[in-house]
Amino acid sequence: MATTAAAAAAANLACFPQTWNANNPRARGRQRVIKWERKTKSPSPTACHCSLSQSQTSPLFQAAKHTIDTHVKSGMVIGLGSGQASAIAIQYLGRQIRAGAFECILGIPTSIVSASEAAKAGIPLGELENTPQIDFAFDDVDMIEERTLISVVGRQRLQGEESIIQEKLVLSMADQLVFMVTENQYKCGLEGSIPVVVESLNWLETAEEIDDLFLGDAEVWRRPSIGQAGPHGGDFPLVTKEGHNIIDVIFTSPIASLAEVAESLEKVDGVVEHGVVSKFPCKAIVASESGWSIVDNIPTNAVGGV
Repeated sequence: MATTAAAAAAANLACFPQTWNANNPRARGRQRVIKWERKTKSPSPTACHCSLSQSQTSPLFQAAKHTIDTHVKSGMVIGLGSGQASAIAIQYLGRQIRAGAFECILGIPTSIVSASEAAKAGIPLGELENTPQIDFAFDDVDMIEERTLISVVGRQRLQGEESIIQEKLVLSMADQLVFMVTENQYKCGLEGSIPVVVESLNWLETAEEIDDLFLGDAEVWRRPSIGQAGPHGGDFPLVTKEGHNIIDVIFTSPIASLAEVAESLEKVDGVVEHGVVSKFPCKAIVASESGWSIVDNIPTNAVGGV
């Protein structure tokens, strides 16, 4: 299987001309409405009949399959997300490439995990710093706000070699973006933590300012690399590959507005990045026991950004 995947990847990558990014048509027409669409049947069959470990009848598998079948076209540069649904989508995309359904696909991973998944699936990979544009990206998120589709990444899966900065940059560069979530992640009045990337040199001053900012509504802890979490991150605080620390802002009451939290954090000295993703336009595919649904967030005056 590994040999087959490698051969397919080599053949796929070879079809890219040096000016691969010059002739990729993109659909620009978008409806400026919020639209729900209930799907009771799986998408139409494609060239590959997959035997992935994830049950093909499960809503999460069908959500991942729909994401690839609907949005991926030959010649695309694709941002590859991280998480359970993204892993399924990456495996399925690799199967479709080997089956000949897509040609000249180039993947840009959001993390080392997604890069590893893509390599095993036989998807050719490019480097983010050498990529001027991304046609489409998909990703898991930790939680997502109803209506706005503003989301949070980096809560749990982040390790020292991963990067919130890299993940958000890939998502920000995408012309089209789809989040794949379960229904318990899609809600209003979100709770829990928001990770904040801070400069390590003066992390304590930054943490104290963030603590004052959300006084009474949140606790501020520095994330450890090993052992138990605590306000100071223990003896071995996590250091990102860029050399920063992670502060987890743990909200003790529902978050009224992720957009307002993000705006407040960006004004704090020492904050490099945070886990709030605000991308317009984008879609979310919400998987539940009864099936899956699609929701768009298209504001009247859409402005791209993460």
